[in-house]
Amino acid sequence: MIMGGSKPATLRAVRLIDIHGTRFYDIEYTHDDAPDAVRSARIGPESAYDAPQPGDRVTVSYLMNVVTALARR
Repeated sequence: MIMGGSKPATLRAVRLIDIHGTRFYDIEYTHDDAPDAVRSARIGPESAYDAPQPGDRVTVSYLMNVVTALARR
């Protein structure tokens, strides 16, 4: 469990979805220190940089094991 902080990762999949008029990104990613463990999260576009793409090297920020932000490295 990641209580807080950030970890380097690589995006594996990114899907822009719309739920009742609200947009979200469904992302799949792997931490650089565990490339075989695919993780997933749903974040709002305000929590990510513009147009994330699979293969992007990112920093994933956490609070209480919940993804709070996605930044390009």
